[in-house]
Formats: sequence, C-alpha cells, structure tokens
Amino acid sequence: MLSVILGAGFSHVGGVPLASQLFDEYPEVDRITRVRLVQRVLARWEAWQARNVGGPEEYLAFLEKQGGGDWRDALWFVSLVIALRMGRVELVGMNTTITRHNIDRTTRIQAHEDFWTTIFKRTTNVGVITTNYDILIERGLRCQPRPRVPRPGFHYGEGPESLKGGGYPSYTHIRPIEASGSVPLYKLHGSISWAIRNGKLVRYHDCRPAIRGDAFIVAPIIEKYIPDYLRKVWDQAAACLSESNKWIIVGYSLPSYDLAVRNLLKRNSSHGPCIHIFDPNPDVASETKRILPRASVYLHPGLPDVLADLYEVLNDVVRDL
Repeated sequence: MLSVILGAGFSHVGGVPLASQLFDEYPEVDRITRVRLVQRVLARWEAWQARNVGGPEEYLAFLEKQGGGDWRDALWFVSLVIALRMGRVELVGMNTTITRHNIDRTTRIQAHEDFWTTIFKRTTNVGVITTNYDILIERGLRCQPRPRVPRPGFHYGEGPESLKGGGYPSYTHIRPIEASGSVPLYKLHGSISWAIRNGKLVRYHDCRPAIRGDAFIVAPIIEKYIPDYLRKVWDQAAACLSESNKWIIVGYSLPSYDLAVRNLLKRNSSHGPCIHIFDPNPDVASETKRILPRASVYLHPGLPDVLADLYEVLNDVVRDL
C-alpha cells in the first residue's frame, strides 16, 4: 500500500488558512448569532495579543487550559472559518444562508485534481492520512467510485458508510450520501463535518457541525492529545503506515508542537520506508531524516509544481507494490 500523508499546506493551495492565519480575517457569516461569535472571538484574540507574545497555536493552548465558553467559542470560530472556505454565503429565499458546503462536490482546484488523477492512473492501492479538518480531500477522492475521472472513492476506515444529514443547511442532497469507495481516509484531528451526538461520533455529508458550533476537531494546539473517539482512527493510520514501504507527504511541515503525529510517524517507520516529501521548504526533509533515521527521504517541489516528480515517484511505487 502507498501511504499519502497530507498536511495544512495541501489545503492551503485550495484557500484554507494555515493555523498561523486563523484569526487574520473577519469572516462574512449569515446570522446574528454567528456575527456575535466572530466579534467575541476576534476581540478576545486582540486583547490576548496585546498582553502576550505568541500566535494562534499558543493562544489556543492557553484557552484549552482555561476551558469554558471562551474555548468553545474559539473552536466554533476555527471550524466556521474553514467551513466558509468550503461553501459560500448567499440568499436562499429571503434568508442569508451558508450553502454549498457538502462533500459530494468536486474540488474545482486544478492542483488537487491533477494530484489525484496522477496517483490513481497508476495505483488505487492507497491509504490517505491527514491532519486537516476541511473536506477538500473527500471532494478530491469522491464519495463513490468514478472510474472515468479516475477516482476510486473513499471511506473513513470502516467500509461503506451512510453519511448523516438531510437537505438543510446545504439544500443539495435530500437522500443520504454514502461514502463507499475503496480508499481509506484517516482524519487524525477530526473534521468540520463530524460531531459527537448522544455519545457517538457522527459523520455528515456536509459541514453543518462547523456551522452550528459542535464540530468534532482537535485544535492546532501546542500539545495534542488523542480523544477516545479518535483512537480507532489513529490505530488504523498506524497500521497503514507500518504496512507501507512508500510514503508521500504533501504540505505537512512536522511542527514541533505536533508531538502526537511525530510519535505516530516514529513508531511506524521502523521498517525503513521510502519517503517522498513534496514541500518547497528543504528543512522539512532535513527534520524528517532526523526524526525517522531508518527511512530513506527524498525532497521534491511542493504543490502545485509536483506532477513531473510525482509521476516518476509513482512509476517506482507501482513496480514495488
């Protein structure tokens, strides 16, 4: 199996802000409750910045330790900002509404579409691991197989699954959407389309959890923990890595605070995988070599300038699989 590991840089090409940019803008929202949320969160962020030195990661770490309403508001804000990049605010009837944030769409991002097409023309024996919350990977892989594109479709590690949600708030799908493809997708930090409802992890076909304020995400904080609801996802990702002789890493910079992911890679690289890193920063490859000494590490250009190198890498992958 080929393991494809995707970080924030992958989604940033599609317009999703990096962790360091989460509080850089005043997002347009649709309802007064969300307008007030944005005002509260940005006012608190500015007040904290006036008294402290640090970025969004440090601020979120501070809020998590404090707990309470400020922390819940910050998580809602983070997931809402990302969800707004998946859809748009428009008039539906007489009401301003966030729409078009469902999974069952194409990415409309040429670099992503070319990336997936290059991979799946060569092999479908792929597992995808990501630290990202957004749904651009789901849109790139497709919910169901699309042989002509080509796309094998994805599932969340447990086989075919009916995703929850009716028509509202996206107004696109009335019937349930099923994630029934062959490629497992492991979202290590949760998703803006996931929520905990009645003690269970529920996956939706759109970003309604982020919009209503209960998205199940692990925020980009200094030291991440692994919630019980994500333990199986992490175990499955570990098995994927340990069984893969070839890893492709795109847009994941191995941040020093991301201890849990660093440990995941360390524990499952003892077999000496061949790792191809697509990133414009050569320090990422150097750091990967340092923390994964048994691996063979190769550096390539980052998105969107990956296709020529990716094609050659995949030729080697196909011969070795």
